[in-house]
Amino acid sequence: MKVSQGIDLIRIERIKKIYAKFQNKFLERICSSREIEQIKENEKNIPIKIAGKYASKEAAAKAVGLGFSNGIQFKDFEILNNKIGKPEINLRGEAKKQINQIISSSVSISHDGEYVISIVTFLSYE
Repeated sequence: MKVSQGIDLIRIERIKKIYAKFQNKFLERICSSREIEQIKENEKNIPIKIAGKYASKEAAAKAVGLGFSNGIQFKDFEILNNKIGKPEINLRGEAKKQINQIISSSVSISHDGEYVISIVTFLSYE
C-alpha cells in the first residue's frame, strides 16, 4: 500500500481578487457544478469556501505527485461537503487514472485570519 499526501496554504485575499474580477467564469474553470452550488449556498462566505476548495485541489494535485501537469486539471478533484459539513474528495478524469485503486482518502480544510490551509491524504494500492 502507498500513502500519498499533499498540503497547500493560500491567502483568502488572493481568491477574493480573482473572484471579484472573473466571478462565475473563474468558478466554472476550477469547480464542478455541485461545488459551485455548495459555494453559493451562503453569499457571505464565498471567498473562504472558494479558497478552501482551491487549496484542497492544489493539495490533492501534490498528493498525486504530478501537480497540474500530464493532463491533470482543477476539475479532476471535486471537493464536496457531506451532510455534516466534512469535506470529501472525488477523483475524476486524469487524476483518477494516476492513482491506482484508492482505498481511502481524507481532506481537511482550516482557515484563520487571512489564510486557508488544506491537507489531502490518499491510501492506495501501488
